[in-house]
Amino acid sequence: MGGRLTRVFRTLNVESRARREISKEKPTPAPRHPTSRLDALTDNPEIQQEIYRKDDRLLALLKDVYVESRDPPAQVKDGGGEHLPRKHVEKRLTKLGQLEELDIKKVPKGKISIVEALMLLNNHKLHPQIWTAEKIAAEYSLELNEVNSLLEFFIPFTLHEFPKETRKAIKPT
Repeated sequence: MGGRLTRVFRTLNVESRARREISKEKPTPAPRHPTSRLDALTDNPEIQQEIYRKDDRLLALLKDVYVESRDPPAQVKDGGGEHLPRKHVEKRLTKLGQLEELDIKKVPKGKISIVEALMLLNNHKLHPQIWTAEKIAAEYSLELNEVNSLLEFFIPFTLHEFPKETRKAIKPT
């Protein structure tokens, strides 16, 4: 019901409203600043003098600026495409897991691989007195607060076996 009423008022007297709007006198635009027009530059010599005048104060400030530039480091081509120079990242050797060929060999400092994460979580779970957060942080080059968060919020997988005689056990069909 409301849509019909709205549509009636929207289409009511459309043509006369459109004619009235079209016949209105258009507002004149605001006058432009004389320097924004290109022809004003050629006509007015004062503006040209202002453009080419040297400011001694700005020149003195410019002389105080010292710019030091360095050439970018030489790029090594690997036969493929060109590579952008990258920031040198310090890396450390990983503690290798069982997949020796597929394991990651080097990891940036402050990070660990998945194999190392599972290994340190398992070591901490089995021997928490030996593998403390401080020892793990020193061993894997990590920050202590990150190691504490890792040990608190990530738990390695565990296997729970239920006795077969309980009601909760799933009966084979």
